[in-house]
Formats: sequence, structure tokens, C-alpha cells
Amino acid sequence: MGRRPRFSTDEILDAALELVIAGGPAAATATAVGRAIGAPSGSVYHRFASRDEMMARLWLRTIENYQRPVIEAVGVDDLDAAADAAIAHCFDWTTEHRGEAALLLLYDKSDIAAAWPDTLARELREHNHAARAALRAYARRRYGSDDPAVMDRVTYALVDLPYAAVRRHLPDRGLPAQWLREFTIRSAHEILTDIGA
Repeated sequence: MGRRPRFSTDEILDAALELVIAGGPAAATATAVGRAIGAPSGSVYHRFASRDEMMARLWLRTIENYQRPVIEAVGVDDLDAAADAAIAHCFDWTTEHRGEAALLLLYDKSDIAAAWPDTLARELREHNHAARAALRAYARRRYGSDDPAVMDRVTYALVDLPYAAVRRHLPDRGLPAQWLREFTIRSAHEILTDIGA
């Protein structure tokens, strides 16, 4: 029977994240990650085939951790409360997870997708499908339709608009002011109301 790994995947990814926050993506080498957790670099390669795969997994974990509460929020029965919760999550999550939020700005899927194993690509497709399905379900509940024009508005109001509001405050430009959160919520409601007008 094989020996139980001393360090979990999440512990390794947490160490990689801290290195990226402190010194940029290049700082998260297998050697540096191993040193941070008190393990040889071989422990890192036992979990990940390469540094690229480790960074891809970190990026994917971050995307999933961000999107999961959004999926839950848009499923709330009260449609206006669902919109408010989705937008509030964007502000709250980026405030509480500034390191992870900054990581999402450093990478785009296209930057690292070439190094992904098939399993990671499949996971991203599945999670993105779940997020899109949740937005479509919200649109159908609110408007009885998820046609492209409706989805364009819903996606802008609940995803693009709050992201644009918080993005310029990352990674180290302070926190969004309360007025910006309130303005974003009001603007989203106007966009969503306009769909049904």
C-alpha cells in the first residue's frame, strides 16, 4: 500500500497562491512551493505533472470558488433578491479574496489552456456549463425566455457589470466605495427591468 501524501493538493495550491501574490506568477516554482510547505519539490510533482498544470489547477480552483456562490445566488426564489445576491457576491468575494481575485487578472484561460490535461479542460467546461445553465434558468424564470438578446442583458447585468466595477480596484488600489456597489445594483435592476418593458 502506498504511503499517504503528507501535503494535500489544496495546501500546495495555497502555497503557490501566496507566492504568486508576493512575487508574481514566476515566483511559484515547484522548488519555491516545496520550500514554502517544508517539502521537497518532488512532493509537488507527485501531485502535478508540471508547474503549468499546477498553475492551471490553481486558476481553475479559483474560478470554481468564485462561480459556485453566483450559481447559488441566481437560484434564489425572489428574482430581485437573486440579482442583488449575485452582484453583492462579486463585491464581497473580491474584498475577502484579493489574492485570488488578482490571480484571475493575471491569467486568461487562453494563456494556460495549452498546458491543461484533458481532465482540467473537462472540469472547466462542466463548471462553465453549470454557470450558464443557472443564468439561463434565471432568465426563463424572470422573462419566460433565454433567447440570445435576453441572455446578453442578463449576463451583462449580473456578471459583466459587477466585474467591471470591482476590476479597477484590483489588486492593490483599495476597496470599491459603497456608492459603487449601490450604483451597480441600481444599474443592474434598470437593465433587467428594461428587458421586461
